[in-house]
Amino acid sequence: MQSEAARQYVRQVWPTDHASDLLAAIREYADEDLSSYSDIITDSISLNEPVFMRERYAEFFWHCASTVPGWLSQVVLANAQVESEGSAKLLRLWQDTDYNDQVETGVLKHSRDESRHSKLFVRLVDLAFPDAIPEGVLQNVFDSLITITDNDLRKSPKNIDELLLIDHLVQMNIGEIRTRIHMHLFAPIIYALAPEHNKQKVKRILEGLERDEVRHIGYTAKLMESWASSGDRDTIMNLYRQRLAEFNLITIEQTESTVRSFGQGRFPDLLEV
Repeated sequence: MQSEAARQYVRQVWPTDHASDLLAAIREYADEDLSSYSDIITDSISLNEPVFMRERYAEFFWHCASTVPGWLSQVVLANAQVESEGSAKLLRLWQDTDYNDQVETGVLKHSRDESRHSKLFVRLVDLAFPDAIPEGVLQNVFDSLITITDNDLRKSPKNIDELLLIDHLVQMNIGEIRTRIHMHLFAPIIYALAPEHNKQKVKRILEGLERDEVRHIGYTAKLMESWASSGDRDTIMNLYRQRLAEFNLITIEQTESTVRSFGQGRFPDLLEV
């Protein structure tokens, strides 16, 4: 019964081709072909086969969510801190960029979104798992999250080099791709486990988060397409290859303790590069 439930879950959340699924969503958002970006993403994924795009990753997620009490609520709550830290990094990037209006507009909006998302993840825990985490703990996490104020909207005296800016945005784009995959993994389970009277609120939050992830990947993809078309294609291609390989290693490191603690010896392949 457990293995059949896992197979049904994976069929529901896992596309047969991650690159094609991702690019279809991004092209629809951008209303552009994004030919250079598409080639770069397809090439990088084919070279690296990141662990977070493997079917076994989805199977392991289901295994933990369905067998480890309290695991999923902790995962959702941890996302609040991750989003808050991401918001702070984006804000610093906006402060350090004062020569590209398109980048600055997108990055500041993104930073505000991540700040809002961090609080939404706390709200999700409260709605979907009302008895899982003490209210005082949730409040402490909520109080620690970033809130962007007018005082934060000040440019630093030194501009970031454009190549370093592109590198930051490449990493951001890859990070958002991984976050979208994680959203696909946990959204159906969160909705299924939420109390009936909270399901519609949970659904609205999850759908809003999914839309925002596509938008975040989309605006950075459009920036990459523009830079690639202006002569930086090889540079961006090499950055994606390098950074996706690094993200893969980071994901394996982050997954290792969970595999060893809860995998019951069934998922050693998730620790392979």
